[in-house]
Amino acid sequence: MTVPDHSDQRARPPAPLAPLPSAPSGGVPAAARATLYARIADYIRGLIETQHFRPGEQLPAERELAQMLGVSRVPLREAMRTLAAQGLVEIRRGRGIFVSPRALEATIEQLATTLLRQRDAFEELFAVRRLLEPAAAAWAATRAEEADVARLERLVAGMEGAGADRPPDLDTIGERDIQLHVEIAVCSDNRVLVRIMQAIQDLHREQLETSQRYEGRVPETLKDHRRIVDAIAAGDAPAAEQAMLAHLIASEAATLRRIEGAVA
Repeated sequence: MTVPDHSDQRARPPAPLAPLPSAPSGGVPAAARATLYARIADYIRGLIETQHFRPGEQLPAERELAQMLGVSRVPLREAMRTLAAQGLVEIRRGRGIFVSPRALEATIEQLATTLLRQRDAFEELFAVRRLLEPAAAAWAATRAEEADVARLERLVAGMEGAGADRPPDLDTIGERDIQLHVEIAVCSDNRVLVRIMQAIQDLHREQLETSQRYEGRVPETLKDHRRIVDAIAAGDAPAAEQAMLAHLIASEAATLRRIEGAVA
């Protein structure tokens, strides 16, 4: 669904949810109903998080809220039960639905839980990358042809060019970063390793969002990748291996610092 700008949410009512595709004559499938109530719950949760609905405030009546959101009352009730179970709203029989006084605390607790799970995922990701990528860099240093090195040079130069922008073009840096790590695996001439690197691109991308965008590591990241590529270009396998390992250790530390700071 399209979520509107929350910068002035209290000045206007919420925009309707984007409708689901028309259901067949037999009615709305159970999967579609589940999707709709989850979307409604996420949307109202966002309004609570952005203070459109404040702790202790009564929500509009069910009929009014359903009309505001452009949904029926059945999935709205399911969404409210979900939010109540999460501690974000209180359903008071005969009185209505109120934002829980502890809504913000509940949201923070959920965020902390998500971030802790994210930490586990990142630790596992880096454990795998520390095992594989330093070896890949060393292999690349001994196996890369001139054309391979030229591709690496173009990618790292693209990162450096994006880093010279003011402000730095973080999207370009991130995408070139991911491409560079995959390309190093390609240069290692190990097809299994290439498949693994391609498979973890989404987690790698999420890790970059966490470490670079919030830790201000762009200059260090650019230097790290330049050292890796220079070592591969020089055919220096030990230097390439060490440069990659140092880069991964620094990236992991930055990522986990960000997660721990958010949880704290």
